[in-house]
Amino acid sequence: MEIEEIIIAVIGAMVSIVAFYLKRESNKIERLGNDLREIQIDLAKNNARDSERWTQAKKLLEDRRLDAVTIYEKLNKLKK
Repeated sequence: MEIEEIIIAVIGAMVSIVAFYLKRESNKIERLGNDLREIQIDLAKNNARDSERWTQAKKLLEDRRLDAVTIYEKLNKLKK
């Protein structure tokens, strides 16, 4: 083999190795992207649930407040 053939073979091997590692890193990034997408979806679902729970809690607290106001009004009427 001549030097030129050896150099071409070495360059071909280097390109193959670089392509292998680039593909491997690309797969890692793709998996991370998929995991991130799933986490974002779960987070959105949790935020929706939390929002609904807070809405219900605020409604219940307002109902209790109105009940307390009604009780105090009745007590004030009895005192008079």
